[in-house]
Amino acid sequence: MPSISLIRILAALSLALTIAAPAAAQDADAPAATEAPAKPKPRKAAPPKPAPAKPAATQAAALSWPTGASSLSEVYGDWTVTCAKAEANAKAECAIMQAQGAKGRREFALEIRPPNDGRAQGFILMPLGLAIEPGISFKLDEAVLGKGAPYLSCSQEGCLVPISLPTLATDTMKTAKNLLVSATKPEAKEPVTITVPLEGFANALARAIALTS
Repeated sequence: MPSISLIRILAALSLALTIAAPAAAQDADAPAATEAPAKPKPRKAAPPKPAPAKPAATQAAALSWPTGASSLSEVYGDWTVTCAKAEANAKAECAIMQAQGAKGRREFALEIRPPNDGRAQGFILMPLGLAIEPGISFKLDEAVLGKGAPYLSCSQEGCLVPISLPTLATDTMKTAKNLLVSATKPEAKEPVTITVPLEGFANALARAIALTS
């Protein structure tokens, strides 16, 4: 969230006094004339303070549903908001997601739906070749978020892990830098860690919530 710094300007006025200068004397005994003190310059009015900027997440949420559209896809940083409507007046179904892969093949994906009753449901698509029994673990930057989330099923695309994130977790994700998803390979000592950047997560989630409200 961008912050606005307010700078207080302190100003001081001083009167400039001029030294009296002798006028051309007509008489030797005539007193010397003095100039009147210079008038102080008028004080400039302080410039008006700029209006506070709206947070980016608020701006994203304020956007309305495109007229006549049955679906939409919008990108916010590393996250994509996808929504669809079965009918023009129906409630939109939305989710935010991020996918990773190489050579046009999706190897990892994370999808989260707007929170309901204090929890955001979703799933993670993990690559094949990982040990199923230990499940997967999560970290937000250096803080442990959860351990041992179980796999649901596997296919040729990968293995699905259902997730249910409390509001505290999604709120923390708005300000964290990375979500770290870890799993193990059979007979491997070190876990496999996938880094999920959280740039744009707050805006994407706010947009999805606004469109489904």
